Amino acid sequence: MSADPNLAIRVEHLSKRFRIPLDRSATLKHRMTHWRSATRYRIMEALRDVSFEVSAGEFIGIIGHNGSGKSTLLKILSRIYRPDAGVVAVEGKVSPFLELGVGFNPELTARENIFLSGAILGLGRAELHRLFDEIIGFAELEQFVDHKLKNFSSGMEVRLAFSLAIQAHAEILMMDEVLAVGDASFQQKCFDIFARYKREGRTVVLVTHELGAVMTYCDRALLLDHGRLVADGAAADVTAQYRRAIGLAADGSLTSTEVERWGSRDVVVTGVRMLDSRGLVDLNPATGGSVRVEIGYGIQHDAIADFVCVVWLLRDDGLMVSEASLPVSQYAQVGDSQREAGGTIRFDIPQLPLLDGAYSIDIEIQGRRDGAIYDHLKHAVHFRVIDKRARRGVVESGGVWSVVAGEQPPDTWQDPLG
Repeated sequence: MSADPNLAIRVEHLSKRFRIPLDRSATLKHRMTHWRSATRYRIMEALRDVSFEVSAGEFIGIIGHNGSGKSTLLKILSRIYRPDAGVVAVEGKVSPFLELGVGFNPELTARENIFLSGAILGLGRAELHRLFDEIIGFAELEQFVDHKLKNFSSGMEVRLAFSLAIQAHAEILMMDEVLAVGDASFQQKCFDIFARYKREGRTVVLVTHELGAVMTYCDRALLLDHGRLVADGAAADVTAQYRRAIGLAADGSLTSTEVERWGSRDVVVTGVRMLDSRGLVDLNPATGGSVRVEIGYGIQHDAIADFVCVVWLLRDDGLMVSEASLPVSQYAQVGDSQREAGGTIRFDIPQLPLLDGAYSIDIEIQGRRDGAIYDHLKHAVHFRVIDKRARRGVVESGGVWSVVAGEQPPDTWQDPLG
């Protein structure tokens, strides 16, 4: 391992090959009757000369098409597969959440599997007894504790596996498609765990096709293509490169089917992005951090001379948190000569007051005098706020506490009990 104490994972020139049989039959009878014929194979290069490092406390996503080598890489990092070439060094206890049902015995009950798989993860029997109710409660399996796993649905099994994996208290958590099987409620629980791990500074390696989760939680992303590492960088940049490669619109872009849009288009929103204090795209801002929303606009009609930009912040359940507006024409020249011109509107929030939760931004360009809607984008940007202090609620009040010892309420104060 590197002498750097801040390094959790180091991978250098990693390669892994598999031999895939070409012969249809591999039964004992076939081999006995065809003992002179050698089995034919083809070589599949699952990983080719892959190198990267992961710092302690970093949340990293691994993305790519099916068969790109993502799961193979995770299994090597989890010490399930051995590499054919290269160096892999992992510092710290690892809790792997890999393929559905790995480590479970379908003939055993949920209770029995918890103690069996928990022991494999390094949890003692006494600790498992103490955590048992929490594990079952998180997985929402209270009514199925003593049912055999073979009778579980895939969703029930993945909830149990994930609930157990997060109890291992490992320094490094490795997850493969944890969001692929669970329902919306379970996915929300996963997001809450991701937020908690970011607050705690845990190292997480997440393999997923859910690019929104990578954008929201990951500090960095790796893109694999046919076993090769083709991109390593900021999550927003790498996911955008992958989307371009497979023909998808960028997350939050105006061509996304998730964005509802209406209006006359006399003035149009040409782009939206959320930035941090360094000017980098950030869809996972921290409570109290600096946030900038940039909105590109273009004027499409000669008669437009005065318009307003309105920004709404909404919680994911539809609660409107705030509304802000700017009369753009007070700051930029508009009018007949400005047709097909445009610019960028910046909305700065020096200290984001939002607490933990998923949020979105709605944007509207409207006429200043008549309120006509030129362009309205519902859910133009989705983002999730991480509060490192894990406070409950919607917004940070910003109040200041003080205590005056010995001072009693005067008679004019109202008795709260009547």
